[in-house]
Amino acid sequence: MARRGYVQLVNGFYDNDKVRDLVRMGHADSVGIFCMALSLCGDRLTDGFISRRALLSNIGATPEQVQALVDEGMFEEVDEGWLIHDYTAHNRTKEQVLHARKKSAERVAKHRNESDVTALHRNCNAVTSGQTPEHQNTRTPKKEKEEYSSSFSKESVKDFGDSQECGETDRTLAVVYPNLDLESAWLAFADRHQGETRAIGDWTRLWKGWCQRRANMSGIPPSKRHRHTWQCEHVLQALGRDKETATPDQRACQMAKQLNKEKS
Repeated sequence: MARRGYVQLVNGFYDNDKVRDLVRMGHADSVGIFCMALSLCGDRLTDGFISRRALLSNIGATPEQVQALVDEGMFEEVDEGWLIHDYTAHNRTKEQVLHARKKSAERVAKHRNESDVTALHRNCNAVTSGQTPEHQNTRTPKKEKEEYSSSFSKESVKDFGDSQECGETDRTLAVVYPNLDLESAWLAFADRHQGETRAIGDWTRLWKGWCQRRANMSGIPPSKRHRHTWQCEHVLQALGRDKETATPDQRACQMAKQLNKEKS
């Protein structure tokens, strides 16, 4: 899926003096050209510069429409094209966007790479030792209790992004919506909630709902739930087997049953 960003268009744009002047003078179509140019600059990360070819050919603006924007001070004519006035004062620069994408990619990669191998090995050890979840120690370690209690404290969206809860949510979302661009979704989510503080539980619900709505709006259906079997890759990995050595013996069947039980 292509990565898409966003640009800022203030809610009061329709009431801006320059915009109202354009409409009053019969240049309402120039307002649409301005919005399209703004979108193009954000998409191509040009820091507000738009070439003559892009504006006149790609967008299809006429010289009259462009001149009206120049006269109102919304465009500044430069060599080889135009600059959107004060673009970087209201929108992120190319450097800022690329830096944010890099940090987001690192965050998502970190969470995705924290695979469930540890959990699978724990289950495998429990199965091979003859234990069941009921026989294992179910007491909550002191450290886990401290982490649980801290989930009620107020955290910034950045702190939530680095949290274990966010990582677990990311892994779940990656399974349910494998075609959803989590990096792009996180950039928009973090920007939307910048400066806010919430409890970890609230952040988790907001982030999950944000991705669900984003997937629905993009027409991305949730994937079908995977059911573990004696020959699925998760069971084979836990037992150190491959497709050639897979066999429906007691260990494999019990492992698949236990993994399905944990998932539910």
